[in-house]
Parts: sequence; C-alpha cells; structure tokens
Amino acid sequence: MSLLCALLLGAALHAENGCEITVKLENYRYDTLWFGTSFGKRAVPDFAVAIQPDGTFLLKTGKPLEQGMYAIIYKRTPNSSLQFFQCWLVDGQRKFSIETNISIPYEKPVIVGSPENQALFSYLRQMNFEDKRMDEVVAQERFLQTAEFYRQRVMVEEEIRHLQDSLISNTKAGFTTRLVQQTLFPVPPKSTPKKGNWQQEVRERWLYQRAHFFDNGNIGTPDFTRHLQWLDRTDFFLLSLAPADPDTVKTLVDMVLKRLEAYPDGYDYYQKYLVNSFTKLSKFRNDEVYVYLVHNYLETGKAKWASANDVNNATYIASQMELLFEGKDAPPVTMFDRENNPVKLYDISAKLTLLLFYMPDCGHCKREIPEIAKMYEHYSGKGLKVAAVCLKSGSDTPSCWEFTESQNLPKDWYLLADPNRQANLISMFSVRSYPRLFLLDADKKIVYKQSGEMAEWQLEAVLGRFLK
Repeated sequence: MSLLCALLLGAALHAENGCEITVKLENYRYDTLWFGTSFGKRAVPDFAVAIQPDGTFLLKTGKPLEQGMYAIIYKRTPNSSLQFFQCWLVDGQRKFSIETNISIPYEKPVIVGSPENQALFSYLRQMNFEDKRMDEVVAQERFLQTAEFYRQRVMVEEEIRHLQDSLISNTKAGFTTRLVQQTLFPVPPKSTPKKGNWQQEVRERWLYQRAHFFDNGNIGTPDFTRHLQWLDRTDFFLLSLAPADPDTVKTLVDMVLKRLEAYPDGYDYYQKYLVNSFTKLSKFRNDEVYVYLVHNYLETGKAKWASANDVNNATYIASQMELLFEGKDAPPVTMFDRENNPVKLYDISAKLTLLLFYMPDCGHCKREIPEIAKMYEHYSGKGLKVAAVCLKSGSDTPSCWEFTESQNLPKDWYLLADPNRQANLISMFSVRSYPRLFLLDADKKIVYKQSGEMAEWQLEAVLGRFLK
C-alpha cells in the first residue's frame, strides 16, 4: 500500500466533517463554482455554489469528507466541459481561503489557513515550469537526435529531481511531501560511469529509468485517478521518457495496464484514455500503437468499457491506419489542378514529395504553408517537390484557389484539389485534422507523416533527414 493510501485510510477513521473554503478568482466570468474530485482528467462535481455579493465563492458543506485531494471546478466557456484545479483537504486545515487567477491558478495564489495547500501550489507552480522545459527539450531531442539535446534533457531531469528532493527536505511531512515522494523522478546514481558513446549512455539511462520509474508509488490504487500528477507522469513515461519507437511503447503499454489490473476502474479508464489519445497522436509512428491497442485489447474483449459500436469504429480506423504505416505505398490517387486537369500522385517525379492536405480556412494551415514555402527554395534543389491539396469540394472549391493566390506560393508547386470527391482523399489518407503531411520517397513509399502544425525547426529537421 502506498504511503498516501495508508494516510487516507487512517484519516477515514477519524475524518473531520466537511469543509469551508472561500475562493476568489480573478478573470472568472461565471457565477457558479463547483467542489468535488477528479477522476483522471475529468472533473466530478459534488456540489455547486453561486457567487456572493463580494465576488467570492463559499464552498461549504457539513458532509463528512475524508482527507485527501479534491477539485475546485469551473467553466472556461459556456459550452465547455468542466475544468478544475486541485487542493488538499486536511484535518485541522478545513477552513481556508484561496485567491488566484483562473488562467494560472498555481502561479501566484494567496492562500490563508492551509500550509498544506501553500506547499502544494508552490510545488505545482515550479513543476509546471519544469514540465514546459522538459516538453521543449524532449521534442528537440527526438527530432534532432543529437548528444547536445540529450545532455539538455539530462540536465532538466536532474533539476526536477533536485526540486523534489529539496521540497521533501525543507517542507514539513504531510500530503504534499508524500505525493512528491511517490512521483520522484528516477535519476541514475552519480556513480554510473559515463560512456564515450552517448547513444549507449542514452540506452543505459533509459533502462535504469524504466526499471525504477514506479518504485515509489503503486498505480494500481484509486490514487491513480484521484491525483492528476500520477496520470501525467504515467503519460510522460509512455510518450516522452520512452524511446520514440512503437514496439517499445507497445511493451510499456502492456506493462502499465498490467500494473493497473488491481484497480479495475483505473484500468478501464486508462485503457480507454490511451485508445482515444493514440487516435490523435501522429508523430513517431504512434498510429502503430493505436492499431496494437485495437487488435490486442478491443477486438479480444479486454476493453470492458467498449461497446460493439466502439469496437467496430476502432477496427475501421485501425484498418485505415494500417494502410498508411511508414514503409507502405501511398494510395495511387488522382487529383485535379485549377483547370480541372487530372494529376496522378505517382506521376509526380521527385526524390521526396511533400504531400500536404489543408483547408483554406484552417488557422494552423495558414501558418504552416508559408513556413514550408520559405524553406522550399533550399530543399527544391535537393529533390523536393510539394503537392498542396485543398480538401474543399463542390461549390467551395474556388476558395482553394483564392487561398493559394493570397499565399504567393512557389510557381512549381502542385496546387491541387478534389472538387467532386472522386478520390475520397479524406478517407484514403485518414485525414482527421489539418494540416496533414506525408513525405513520400521516389517510389511513393511513406517515409514520414504527421497531423497538425509543425514548428519551422521540426520541419527542417525532418526534411534534412531525407535530403542531405
């Protein structure tokens, strides 16, 4: 049993009644606030209160509440789902106040009457900063694959561990320190010898972290869904810390789900969460992980949450994805230029073809296409050709040509559309978000694909990998 579970179990035997939390939120436009818990990334309201004349909310109840993590739940827009930030409810600190900015709740809060929440908010503020740094350096390391960015990641990892160790040493033992202990970032001992080959060092570091990532916390308990930090760090383990290799990620998915079997609600939640997440993840061959989940969990009856319709839909999506795995031949489609002349994809002769699907009213596309045009001059001489395919059709097709005129695109680009949807491009290329990018080699085999906007340096790194 984890330390926090033991603490909660003991607390349940002598829990004080209720809570009285005064909340003042800067930049909050709505007149209702909720109090409750979280289940994974979903808010679970217990009760709601209306704003008071002085602009505060009084979250007050006499109902017995165990000590532990709770959620202050709010809306961002009228039609949005409920969102939340976290707080502790601790015996002896059940009457307190929080004043904060709803946009950045952990950044500069004023908390009176709860040292435990002061410690929690301070820690989460610092971790949010470190998490952003980590996201940036992981992306750089994965795209650029150099020793320099590996060293930067190591530095951030060690700074995160130093932050955690400092909080444990300098903060009175309590709920926050136990949460930090359970989510300590595994850093290999300093005595581990450095290798001359940095890639060998990467592997050894990963093997150590894989073996010790869950040493301090058991995810097979309700804490997994109650504490967002546990879910986030499990995501990090699968999607950022692990090598960007689908076979590795498949193995780790099995390992994580095996650990969750002791907590069926958490198992079902995270399995469904992974299926939904990998439907959208489009880099580093994550589509192969989605197909693995469908074949090995949904189609085998291991996904108790999935209806027959869920399984059928997932199987259909997986069948589309399998046809577009890296190394597969691109579909032999025919598209049309502005004069309605047919252009066959396989008639485009190039060392590397960048096939880009877009919508003219898509904000991400409006930013991405000029970036591609900027670097095209450099890579066109190395064998790159671009086919920009607008997915408007019928009477909306003219907006495609209006858009390309406004962008002043290179004259030798293939500017195409499918006005009558003869090629069924959205289905053939599994387009679910824009822009959708494919890189095809000289034989029109898929060598890279991604959905969504890419930063300029990411795009350049990928093109540079294939066009030396």
